[in-house]
Amino acid sequence: MDKLQAVILGGILGFVLSIIKDYFFANKKQKTERYYLAIIVSASLESFISKCLDVVCDDGEYGERGCLETRVSTPRFEPMELDVSWQSLDKGLLYNILTLPEKISDANAHISAAAEYAASPPDYEEFFDTRKLKYSELGLIACSIVTKLQTTAKLPKPDLKEWSPEKVFSEQKEKALKAIRATEKRNRETNEKLFGTTEKNA
Repeated sequence: MDKLQAVILGGILGFVLSIIKDYFFANKKQKTERYYLAIIVSASLESFISKCLDVVCDDGEYGERGCLETRVSTPRFEPMELDVSWQSLDKGLLYNILTLPEKISDANAHISAAAEYAASPPDYEEFFDTRKLKYSELGLIACSIVTKLQTTAKLPKPDLKEWSPEKVFSEQKEKALKAIRATEKRNRETNEKLFGTTEKNA
């Protein structure tokens, strides 16, 4: 009986130790995959952030027709092209990363609408202001994701005291909002003036 108990206990102990061992290695593997993912995705996002900075600082240049044209193109971010283990990441953070391309698409749709229905030559102010606003917002989102990735994987954070992308995006966002509000006010006053003139003439 004692031998049977010993065999049973030995079997249970071996089973438990096997589970603990598997858990330990699986946990270690997940941490390694998360660390690797954080590095790869952060690098891709930082490239996107850098290009967003180019966009929000793009005041355009006058082309041959005397109209203001963009100097830089808008960036892309395609996370599904990255070879990483997505299941190692927290679901909330994963959602933020994988939905960023949709946010970029929405931003581009707003910019296109401003260019088609609001902006007029030669300066296309509404187009440039909307472009700066939307890519400032996208840049801030990307910066937030990078910070969360660095925290999750315990990556070293850059020491940015005097200058940071977040500061530039925030400043450009505020400038763009002020410009858009000023344009809307100016257009509203012009419309009111025109409608008032029409009513008098009628």
